[in-house]
Amino acid sequence: MSYTDYTAKYQDIAQALADGRIDADTANTLKKQAAEGAFGPQADLSQFETLLGKLEGSKLRQQRQKSVEGRRDIFSQGLAQMMSNF
Repeated sequence: MSYTDYTAKYQDIAQALADGRIDADTANTLKKQAAEGAFGPQADLSQFETLLGKLEGSKLRQQRQKSVEGRRDIFSQGLAQMMSNF
C-alpha cells in the first residue's frame, strides 16, 4: 500500500466516522490496520520459499555426503578386517 492509498483510506475512515456509519473503536481499529498495512514490514513469501528450497537442498546434500562417507568407512573397516586375517 502506498502513502497516497493510505491517506485515501484514512480519509474514508474519518468520513465514515463523521457520517456515523462506524463507531470510534471501529475507526481506530481500521486506522491501525491501515497504518500497519502501509508502514509495517512486508513479507516476501517468494523469497522465503526460495531460501527454504535452498536449505532443504543443502540438508539433502549433507545427508547424501554422510551416507557416502559411512559406506567408505564400512568398506575400509571390512578391508582392514580381511587384511588382519592374513
